[in-house]
Amino acid sequence: MSKTLKKSLYLGLSALSFSIISANVLARADNKNTNVSATYSGMYTDRGNSNVLVNANNAIYTKPGTLKGAKLVASRDDLSDLTISNSDKNTFFVYQMAKTNRGSYYAKVVTMDKRYRGWIYAGKQDFSMNINNIGGGVKSVNTLTNTTLPEVKTGYKLKNSRLWTAPYHTNIDAKMVNLSNTNYSNNDTFTIDQAAYNRSGWLYYHVYDANNPSIQGWVYYTALNADSVSAATGYTLNFSTDYGNTIRFYKVLSFQQLGASDNTPANLNMYNSNITNLVPAGYHIDAARPFTTNDDSKNLTKGGQATVNLVPNNIINLNIYDNNSGLIVNDNARLNNDFNDYFNLNTLNNDNSYRYLSSDNLYNFINAEINKNVISLKYGYNFNKVNDGVSVAYNYGNINVYTTTNKSVTNNY
Repeated sequence: MSKTLKKSLYLGLSALSFSIISANVLARADNKNTNVSATYSGMYTDRGNSNVLVNANNAIYTKPGTLKGAKLVASRDDLSDLTISNSDKNTFFVYQMAKTNRGSYYAKVVTMDKRYRGWIYAGKQDFSMNINNIGGGVKSVNTLTNTTLPEVKTGYKLKNSRLWTAPYHTNIDAKMVNLSNTNYSNNDTFTIDQAAYNRSGWLYYHVYDANNPSIQGWVYYTALNADSVSAATGYTLNFSTDYGNTIRFYKVLSFQQLGASDNTPANLNMYNSNITNLVPAGYHIDAARPFTTNDDSKNLTKGGQATVNLVPNNIINLNIYDNNSGLIVNDNARLNNDFNDYFNLNTLNNDNSYRYLSSDNLYNFINAEINKNVISLKYGYNFNKVNDGVSVAYNYGNINVYTTTNKSVTNNY
């Protein structure tokens, strides 16, 4: 047999073998995808917190990527720009979970602007009840970051009469509040009780209607008009730390904010939340001499003014005693700061007066501190209640709170 013929036969057999091997590989690959199945589940987390960012390690498909017939929606290259974007429109919302018979989890996601929608690999853990368990091509993200409140919190009007249930593109369900079905009036004033930045660094305020507190929502900070009441039509409060010699700041309040109604004149009341919310941190209104004014403090006139006299806080120290020693205070300084802020204790008098705090309110406060890890529970313990009969004595500067816990498991530890 000639060398040429032998070479031709060798090449022909090699090509045939390669074709057979390729066909077998493709058949096995096709059979592999055919054998992959998935079970689907809804999400049981707070929809407002079921948000993630992509990392471009995985693409998005029309169905879980290992299932037969899955088609590409967005490649890793398509998603790469989104990984460095701080725009809220590129945040993804997770609304369904799939688990394959091979133990992989996938998330069905959609961007806030609805540009991309599909399935992406999400790791090896069930995340349907805890978005922090998600992994793979995505990671959980907070779309809002809380920040400090402005010094002036009350007396604002809406410039465009628009409130949102959540800042735009931070919650998939964000929509405008329908004010037409409420008692809202264009003359209503609003109080700021929360401030937060979105991922783009835009500042939003959560506000509620001072006249109708059930009317509440989010606004971009420039949508509030802080100059809604003029000095001529309202009443000016000058806040001072030296009894009027120096004015630290001032605020004009409407007569409605000062308690006026059809049958009641406006008045100066040191416990009025529209006034106490303006008091800066570290101070409270001097109970012995709260206001300095030439006006009738119980029948104010338009265009008038008064000095609000501020004095430094006497911080109350909180001591917690538990029947089983099940509570552990991890940060005593933060606990006391939170306690004084939580109960707005700057409104307390500076003499021998008392303020009674309900056991329910103290129970809620301690639970909040547990959630923040300021207080922790020993393993196996549950926090049950705060015992009744709690009061604050300003002259002693301390409060003792007695709590009850119980051991819920019998493990040795």
